[in-house]
Amino acid sequence: MIRDRGNKKWVSLMLPEHVKMLKDMSVDLKRLDKPLLDEYQIQEFEEKIKYAQKFKLPVEFSIFEHGFIRGIVGKIIKMDSLEKKIKIEAMNEDIEYIEFNQVTNVQIKD
Repeated sequence: MIRDRGNKKWVSLMLPEHVKMLKDMSVDLKRLDKPLLDEYQIQEFEEKIKYAQKFKLPVEFSIFEHGFIRGIVGKIIKMDSLEKKIKIEAMNEDIEYIEFNQVTNVQIKD
């Protein structure tokens, strides 16, 4: 059985720039394309947001940023239709602004 250490045995021979480039390349391979939403999904998101805001329910947003999707859970403070932003208070009590075009999913938490 061959017990090869993979990249570990070559890293000591590589320049720091090469190691950084390999790490950056690994991150780039994990990037996603932005999901396309139809108008029915967008309308459904808006209805969920309004409902959660009215009854002060926590909401989990899936946000697309720089090729990755991250989740934010919090309560909606304000929804600004003109600037197309949502102001939320996250569970750690931070205030965050989310742009409508970054939202990929909305789930009301009970």
